[in-house]
Amino acid sequence: MDQSDKNPNWRLGVIPKWSELCPDLLRSIFEELSLTNLNRAKLVCRSWNSASRGCVPKRNQIPWLIVFPEKNENNSSNNCVLFVPDDKDKVYKTRDLGVDFAQSCCLATHGSWLLMYDHLQNLYILNPLTLERVDLPHSASIFPNKRNPNFRCNRSACLWIDDITKDYLVVWLIDYKSYFAKKGDDTWLPAGLFWNDQIIYNHKNHKVYQYSSSYLCVWDFAGDIPHVDKHHVPVQSIAHEIGHNNRFYLASHQIVPSLSGEVVLVKIMHYYNIPEWHFRVYELNLLTETLVRIDSLGDAAIILDMSITVVAKDIPGIKKNSIYFSGLDHPTTDPKLKFVYDLTTHTMEPVPQCVFSSMPFSDSRWFLPGFKG
Repeated sequence: MDQSDKNPNWRLGVIPKWSELCPDLLRSIFEELSLTNLNRAKLVCRSWNSASRGCVPKRNQIPWLIVFPEKNENNSSNNCVLFVPDDKDKVYKTRDLGVDFAQSCCLATHGSWLLMYDHLQNLYILNPLTLERVDLPHSASIFPNKRNPNFRCNRSACLWIDDITKDYLVVWLIDYKSYFAKKGDDTWLPAGLFWNDQIIYNHKNHKVYQYSSSYLCVWDFAGDIPHVDKHHVPVQSIAHEIGHNNRFYLASHQIVPSLSGEVVLVKIMHYYNIPEWHFRVYELNLLTETLVRIDSLGDAAIILDMSITVVAKDIPGIKKNSIYFSGLDHPTTDPKLKFVYDLTTHTMEPVPQCVFSSMPFSDSRWFLPGFKG
C-alpha cells in the first residue's frame, strides 16, 4: 500500500498536514533520531506523540545514566530520570513504568534493559524506553520458605538479552550459590559457579566469566548444563605491580572484555584521606597468566556497570580513554560516586548536579541503549 492509498490528499496532489502523515512513515523517521530529537518530535502534535511510542533511537552510541527514585510522598516512585551526556544540564523523565523502584534493586544492565529484583522477590527484565517487560522465574523456586533472602546487589548477576527474539540468559549469585535461567525456563537452575567477586557476560564469545583474586573461570552456557570451558590459575598479585606510597586506600578489581574480546582487569582505588578515586587498567594474558599495564584505552571507553568496552572515536557525548563509574556497592545514593574517569588526565568528571537535584534518588546505573551484544 502506498501513501496515496493511506491518505487521499496524496492523490489530489495536496501536501498533507504534518499531523496527517501515516504512523508507519513517522516511525521509520523517528527510529533514525537521537533521543533529544525524538523527544522534540513527540511535542509536535498528538499524532506524532502516539506514533513515537515504542520507538528507540537506534543510532545511540553513548552511555546514559538512569536514576532510580527514592520513596517520597512528594515524588512518584514509578518514574526514573535519564541523563544523556550530550545534553548537558538537562534530564528526561520516563513515563510511569508501573514499577515501584523505591522498593526494587537493579542487579545488572544490558543495552536498554535492566535486570530488576523487587521486595516481593520478583525478578524481571525491564526496558524503560519501550516499556517491554520479561518476567523471570520467581525466586521462590530457590527459597520456597525464605522471604527476602540476604543478597548483594553489587555485581551479583549478569544479563544478556536479544532485543528482537527476547532470548535471554541471567546468571545470579545469591546466598553463596549460583543459579541461571534462559527463555522458556519456569524455574531457576543450579549454575555450578562458586560464590565470587564478579561474573560478567562476554558478548564477544557469548560466555560467562567468573573472576576472583585467586582464579578466572570461563563458563559455557550454550547447552542445558553449564560447564567450565577454561580455568586459569592465579595471576601475579596486582598489588605488588602498582606500588603506591599511600597505604590508606581500598581497592577493588573488575574484569571487562576489550574491543577485541581479550580480558582486561580494572583496578579501582579509593583513598581514605582524600576524596579521590583512581583507576588502572591491565591486560590479562591468559596464556602466560600475567598482567600487563595498559596506559591508554585509545579511542575506546569502559562502562563498568555493563562490563563492556565501546568505541568512542569521533562520537559526540562519549569520552574516549575513560571509565564510566557509578559506585561499587549498589544501591548507593552518593552523587560523588557518579562520574567519568579520564585515564589521560587521571581526573574525575562528575555528573552534573541537576541530575540528582531533579528528585530524591535511591541508586543509579550507566546503560547503553542501542547496544548490540
